[in-house]
Amino acid sequence: MYAIVRWTLWQRRWSMFWWCIGIIGLVVVTLAVYPSVRDQAAQLNKSLGNLSHNTEALFGGTDFFSPVGYLNSQLIYFTLPLLLTILGIGVGGSIVGREESNGTLEALLARPISRTRLLTAKAIAGTLVILAVTLAGTIATLLLCKVVKLDVPLHDVAAACFACFMLVLSFSAVPFLLAATGRGRAAALGISVVYAIGGYIIGSLAGNVHWLKNSSLIFPYHYYRTADILRGTFDWSSIVFFGVFALGCGLLAWLSFRRRDLV
Repeated sequence: MYAIVRWTLWQRRWSMFWWCIGIIGLVVVTLAVYPSVRDQAAQLNKSLGNLSHNTEALFGGTDFFSPVGYLNSQLIYFTLPLLLTILGIGVGGSIVGREESNGTLEALLARPISRTRLLTAKAIAGTLVILAVTLAGTIATLLLCKVVKLDVPLHDVAAACFACFMLVLSFSAVPFLLAATGRGRAAALGISVVYAIGGYIIGSLAGNVHWLKNSSLIFPYHYYRTADILRGTFDWSSIVFFGVFALGCGLLAWLSFRRRDLV
């Protein structure tokens, strides 16, 4: 099993490398301009004072140019999870789906390894890919916060990045499940993208649109309250949803994959 994990990570080494470079570049570009924004925070907040509550909610709330507001709206709430979700959905849909479409899945199963161990190895490898890129972004964010003197406790920044990782892990579990059930890679990716984008819109607007509150409960973004994390007031029990959701998708993937006819 561990040989498959190592081989999968080796196959994706260059992809992981360039994703890390891209995420680090995003963090640098976003946070490097904060000192100039900080000096004009009052004026900029005033100019954005006419935004609707729904528009503000899509970017993580109000007060965009305070230390917490800037970090949350410009990076943690939308931009970083967006890019990592693209990575996560791609990894989740291809970690098994590409083996099947390339005709190499049967060759793997011809080895002395059970379907359970194979699927577990692929899940571990996919999680490690997402974790590695998230760690690169987290380290870059912590360093840049220190350099530009962004006044947010670093442990809260690290906690928000961890929540981002858990959010992305739950999104990547959806295409992993669909690929394991035999859906084509295109179908798995398409359904997952719609679920992720729809969840972001519904979860962000649920606080201002009453009739969306109940439906938002099934989407991971409803539980992604990074502004509260950065302020140190977040209820961490909400993170349990991400773990339960990912494990639930993994269990369903296992139940389906072990019964499938792959001939």
